[in-house]
Amino acid sequence: MQMHPTDARRDWLGDRLPSDQFLVYCFDAPSVQLERVLAELAARAALIGDLRTRAVDVPGLLDYPYWTDRDIGDDQFTTHPGGDWEAATILLGRLVEGSLDIRVSSWRLHLIPDVTGAPGGDGPALIAVLQISHAVADGVRASALARALFEKDSPPRTEPPRAPAPAAMLVRAAVKLPGQIVGVVADGVRANRAERELAGPSVPPPAPGCPLVAVNTAPGPRRTVRTLVCDAADLRRAGTVTVAALTAIGPALARFLEVGDALGAEVPVAVPAATGRNAYRSVGVALRPDLRDTSERAAAIAAELDLRRRRVTHPAMAVRSRTEDHVPAPLLRFGTDRTDLSVVPPTVTGNTVVSSVNRGSADLVLGGAAVRFTAGYPSLSPVMALTHGVHGLGDTVAVSVTTSPDVLDDAALDRYVELLRASLGGL
Repeated sequence: MQMHPTDARRDWLGDRLPSDQFLVYCFDAPSVQLERVLAELAARAALIGDLRTRAVDVPGLLDYPYWTDRDIGDDQFTTHPGGDWEAATILLGRLVEGSLDIRVSSWRLHLIPDVTGAPGGDGPALIAVLQISHAVADGVRASALARALFEKDSPPRTEPPRAPAPAAMLVRAAVKLPGQIVGVVADGVRANRAERELAGPSVPPPAPGCPLVAVNTAPGPRRTVRTLVCDAADLRRAGTVTVAALTAIGPALARFLEVGDALGAEVPVAVPAATGRNAYRSVGVALRPDLRDTSERAAAIAAELDLRRRRVTHPAMAVRSRTEDHVPAPLLRFGTDRTDLSVVPPTVTGNTVVSSVNRGSADLVLGGAAVRFTAGYPSLSPVMALTHGVHGLGDTVAVSVTTSPDVLDDAALDRYVELLRASLGGL
């Protein structure tokens, strides 16, 4: 199976713009035998085709990489020393700094046993962190893979893709090149038509850009994280979990940054019929901290989020997004390698990212231990030094914060988290 151009572009940017996902699952485990747990996980992973994969390059980089098979190995599992929740949080921040080489493996599982003081329970916890490349899965797809690893019943066996031999890769690259050139021209014509349709009165307009604030800066390589575990029912008083999180983040961030009302969030929205493995697009949503009434603010955010969702799921947007489908790999790689990530734009889609994923029911187990909650830490980017994850599992929702100590030190981050905690509690 060949990598889609949009997924390959994520891989090529990976050295300069790390984007691995880190799916955290906390299990209630007063006692656990790590050897047994590791054996169980390896056996599960061997049944899941998407986890028995790595990427392989075409000779001379003349075409897009292929996904191919590999055996489950010890290199895909790492255990870390336990400790209290504060120590585990520091470790999670260090893990988020890492990046996978997908030519070796597209994922790695980290285990942190004997964690005391973790939210959601009184006894020790076992924390499992699935690190997975964004080139192989978006948030929804990665969550499904994690569920296959941790659900009670074994998943059905699926087979991994197998790449052709190097000579066959080169033949295929040569054969499809003329069609790619024709496809690029046709895609351009279709994209121009789509642009005219998107500019018409029947399609909601894009969100205006947000002025840069203090956290819209280069984060550097280091990371720190925090996690707040909430009752889902409390958040749903303000609407959907996503809307509730946005409703709480707005006033907390405005107060923390001491800025006015022009704050927005970049929100990934699922889209249908994506040709790559990442079926989402990001939209801008105003956080409206000027609206003091919580219900009024939630209603305004919900209405705007629905408006932006209608735009990105419009068929014309799908046509426009397929402009890379036929670009020859050397050409797309040439442009990707020369993308200047140091350029600071005059505005941003949002001043922070809020990535929200419902990971389903709380029926996951690991080594006989029941799950407490799940969390995630969206990656930072050159002008995004503060992101939020909103991840639901059963009756709990974890609202997480990721930043860099080079932008917000521990004291500043803790001050913001307390403001966010109070804002969540006031929904």
